[in-house]
Amino acid sequence: MVASILGLLVMTALMLGWRFLIQPPGGLHARVPRQDGVAVLRPPRGQNLMLAGLALAPTLILLALLLTTERFTEADQSGLALGVALLAFGGAVTLSLLAAEFRQRLRVDGQQLESVFVLTRLTFRWSEVERIRWNPSSRWFFLVAARAWLWVPIDVDGIGDFAELALGALPPAVLAASAETRRALETLAGVTDPTSRTA
Repeated sequence: MVASILGLLVMTALMLGWRFLIQPPGGLHARVPRQDGVAVLRPPRGQNLMLAGLALAPTLILLALLLTTERFTEADQSGLALGVALLAFGGAVTLSLLAAEFRQRLRVDGQQLESVFVLTRLTFRWSEVERIRWNPSSRWFFLVAARAWLWVPIDVDGIGDFAELALGALPPAVLAASAETRRALETLAGVTDPTSRTA
């Protein structure tokens, strides 16, 4: 019971206060230092920790429920197996998000993009991008390239560098396909020349 209450309190605190408790007061960092022309984009500090906490809280609650159950009848065996499977899944998700806090990044330069998560790595060239779309409701860019998909949320540190490099390296036909996407990239990159908005 105590673990359940603590789990709920942790989950509520993370949902309501993580931006104030963990994120730096400067907010979004549109630009990041480049090394040899490479910009390394990362999620806001603490974001994956918050998600890991949200995954851990219900896992702890389920664990507490299983531990406080005094006995399982034969009819309960399938439910017990499901509970154990959910515990394993919750633990795996939590560990994955904890690792992502330190590993997740997007490396971008004038030639290619490299997306790194926990155990995966995706690399493709700007010239291979077949489509890029801005989603104003979800606030991310969606790229399709070389039979792969990539989402770039606006709240990553270095989003201005991403926008600038995208404008300079994407195939002209890809940029011209969506005026809304191009305007979003230009806004983030700080382009102010109105003549540059014509595709």
